[in-house]
Amino acid sequence: MAQIQPRFSRIAAWSLAGGLLLGGASQAAEHDAVRAAVATGQYKPLSAILNDIAASQAGRVVDVETKRGPQGELRYEVKLVDNQGLKQELLIDAASGQTVQRVAKDRSQALGMLELAQYLAKLAQQHTSRITDVEFERDSQGRGVYEIKLSADQLGYRKLVMDAATGQVLPSAQAKARNPAPLKRVDEVLQALAPRFSGQVLEVELEHDESQGSYYDIELLQGNGNTLKLKVDARSLQVLQQKMED
Repeated sequence: MAQIQPRFSRIAAWSLAGGLLLGGASQAAEHDAVRAAVATGQYKPLSAILNDIAASQAGRVVDVETKRGPQGELRYEVKLVDNQGLKQELLIDAASGQTVQRVAKDRSQALGMLELAQYLAKLAQQHTSRITDVEFERDSQGRGVYEIKLSADQLGYRKLVMDAATGQVLPSAQAKARNPAPLKRVDEVLQALAPRFSGQVLEVELEHDESQGSYYDIELLQGNGNTLKLKVDARSLQVLQQKMED
């Protein structure tokens, strides 16, 4: 039988006797509803679900959270890790105790810090860009790879996928620029906004977002002491968001 060792930062001691702790005072009503549903048999006790997992899965439980399904049904998201580095995430229906989704992640091919640092240093030099994000994954062929994101430049974001075993970038993984238009300089942004907005400049910061692309966060101090915050597209100079804060 596999050994299950729950981590109590997420799982309250009383939850193992039948309920689940849902953090935050604002969730007290849902907390009571879940406990009542467990008491009446509508939901299967978390302790019983963990016992089922112990009987069928290898590894130790490192995290348990609650999720809501598309129809609002309660689900337990249970994360396990075994001694070989295999990570599994089980999404379990609280009413039936059945697993509705299983995601397995084998992390055994992940590299040590020094070895990975050497590969990344070569990539940064080859592409003359700053690497901002690195994440180990398994590709569709089961290979251990690192998904690497390089800083946005005048050609936009670039993404690479590197084979963890060889350090080679996979040819099909080199991403095209998401927007060929050049980024506007800070002075160009301020000149374009000056006719429409007033205030003293407190901060201008370039940010990057997967869905919105590159944008500038700008803070302007107003005469009444409030701060006007603007989010401006770094290429089109379209104002994406504006709000006033005290």
